[in-house]
Amino acid sequence: MKYKILSMLLCLCFFAAGHGWAAPAFEPKDCPKDLKYILGMYYGNGEMFLLRENNGEVELVYRFGQNDYTFAGSNVYPLYKEHFDSYTINESGPLNHLDAAVRIERSREGYGVSCSVGGNRYSRRFFAGENGRPFRFALASDWQALKTAADAAVMPAQLGAGQQAQLVDLAQAVPGLKFDLRYAQADNCFGQALTDDQRAFLDADAAQALAQAQQYLKPYGYGILVWEAYRPWSVSKLAYDALPADKKSMLPAPEVGFSHNTGRSIDVSLYLLATGENAGMISGFDEPSVRQYASFAGGTTLERYRRDLLRSAMQMAGFTASETEWWHFDYGDIKGFAHLNVKPQ
Repeated sequence: MKYKILSMLLCLCFFAAGHGWAAPAFEPKDCPKDLKYILGMYYGNGEMFLLRENNGEVELVYRFGQNDYTFAGSNVYPLYKEHFDSYTINESGPLNHLDAAVRIERSREGYGVSCSVGGNRYSRRFFAGENGRPFRFALASDWQALKTAADAAVMPAQLGAGQQAQLVDLAQAVPGLKFDLRYAQADNCFGQALTDDQRAFLDADAAQALAQAQQYLKPYGYGILVWEAYRPWSVSKLAYDALPADKKSMLPAPEVGFSHNTGRSIDVSLYLLATGENAGMISGFDEPSVRQYASFAGGTTLERYRRDLLRSAMQMAGFTASETEWWHFDYGDIKGFAHLNVKPQ
């Protein structure tokens, strides 16, 4: 019910923004760093739960099913603070404790590494990037050979069938965007730039919709940060070929094609209009963890708010949101569009 109410409020706010009204100031506060450092996933004794922040308080989120990666179906238990890293849980449920003590142990860097609930100890499972160590694949030893082969490869003819996107340079088409093109630099899961093109392109209609989403977000103090837009087929082939053998399922095979090849898909986040800084989000870009899911129940109130705000703005502008990657959006029927392997001039 609370999520339906939030969605209604967001819709009302966007409607107001479109009619020149001021958006209400109801953004959650960020939680202190010392609290943020204990939030995450803990496991042990055949069980797994999250510690998350909700409006300044810590909650224990215990999922119903072992395959519920988002923790969307869970019992939520408020933790009552006794003193630093010491809480009590005064609820009955799957943990079978009514008045159990909850204790947090930290590393020397301040990160929570274990959580004891009623005498049962649970270890922290760190997600990539949580402890300052971003996710990276092992760099392929034959990287340059893979790149040369990908550049020379011919895209399968069947992928070129369909309507062709009219690519436009987003820096010119949508004023106010910020760019952090991860695959044009080494700050990505490969640890290596996939392309030397520092520009971002998108289909003209999708770019117009992105400008609309940008306007929706403006009254809230946010702008859109672009991580990736159009990706030539050869670059997708390089990415697939560079994946370790046991990770090939993370990307579609080159003969299948990738949504970004159509010029109608985009990966975005938020930045703060007041400072130009990237907004802290619920996960990093291309992070292979449960935090990438659009309905992941963990993190902080502010992180969930920002993720859902971005999703609402993009959907209202006509984009379809991904359930498995909160940052990924498609515009219109991408299946009717041809895959491209061109470098725009």
